[in-house]
Amino acid sequence: METGLVIGGHYLLQRLIKQGPYCAVYQGVDQLFQRLVAVKSVPAAQVAVYRAAVRMTSQFSYPNIVGLYDLASKPDRLYLVQEYVEGDDFAMLLQGQLQPYEVADLGYQICSALRYASNSSRRICHGDLTPNAIFRDLRGVIRVNNFALPTDLSYFTAWSTLGGEGAPISDRDLPWGLPSEGRLADDIRAVGLLLYQLLAGRAPGTTGVEPPPDGRLRFPRHVPPELCELVARTVIRQHPQRITSIEVLNDELRILAETLEASVPVLANSPVLQQADAIVRPQQFSPMSAGTGNPGSALPGAQGQPGAAMPVYRGEHNARLAAMEMEHPPSALTIADTSIKPASTRSTIYPHAQEKIQPAQRSSLLWLLLLGLIIFVLFFVIGYFAGNFFIPGH
Repeated sequence: METGLVIGGHYLLQRLIKQGPYCAVYQGVDQLFQRLVAVKSVPAAQVAVYRAAVRMTSQFSYPNIVGLYDLASKPDRLYLVQEYVEGDDFAMLLQGQLQPYEVADLGYQICSALRYASNSSRRICHGDLTPNAIFRDLRGVIRVNNFALPTDLSYFTAWSTLGGEGAPISDRDLPWGLPSEGRLADDIRAVGLLLYQLLAGRAPGTTGVEPPPDGRLRFPRHVPPELCELVARTVIRQHPQRITSIEVLNDELRILAETLEASVPVLANSPVLQQADAIVRPQQFSPMSAGTGNPGSALPGAQGQPGAAMPVYRGEHNARLAAMEMEHPPSALTIADTSIKPASTRSTIYPHAQEKIQPAQRSSLLWLLLLGLIIFVLFFVIGYFAGNFFIPGH
């Protein structure tokens, strides 16, 4: 523990935030500028790697990337002084149960940072895009950290079974941060893994999501199928429309986030909608449909089973290739399947939810009430005089 230590003449280490496999992270204060900082304390064995990362990323200046302020060194240790991001880490985002459009927007912002780093003038891949690298500041801006640092191999190994067999990471012999086709594809897949964790069904208060043991993608029923399919195209290695370009993923997430945000979810208290649906075994993907350009929206469920499900993708040489299914966790039981339908469509399904009486309708209703009152008075008067005429002396 180095709490209380002053480094670089004016950075006071106040408390330990986290002890990672390669370095310790402290919250500190810059006594010169009176601002909070995050300080990575790097042991001697990792100094060369971190110095190389600093050389590659020292010129980064982008809203979605955590900034580097300073370096300080001792004979046996290197200190990286970074911007301190006040807000939520990934564990807190998981607890927040984000809406689908928020998840899509989060992915879009991550892709924006990756695009900036991989620009032709920089040509740097991330390589370690794990939950530890993602923060959301108090303004709602996603901040990405840890570019060009050693990959957390245990994390990517644990998630490597999701979406089919394959090496956890590509081109391990290359220096960290140096781009290659395989590493750029790894970064795209890492974005999909993060989005899947934010979308997967989980109990309230959960701070982490474990990879599904059977390697299948599962989404709550309220997650729009377009978003499910987009995540599948980043995670499933043998998907026929797999996304291999960060620009493509960036644009599709942006459009989807805007579309979903404009579509207000409809809450329904119907007991029928609150019943948990059985997991539907989706239809098997047919190789004949590959390359048709169909984005792969939700397909009908298997014959004899109600509901809708995402397609299953199985390779000839991979019997355990991941599939996608739709599940209905307790947290989503009151969300209707029509959450992404336009308002005009939803109003036909739930007519009483948005029913409004127009001014012309109100006027017609008043006239009808007045006419009914006149008829009532007329019949009352006729009845009164008729009674006195036929029953004299009453």
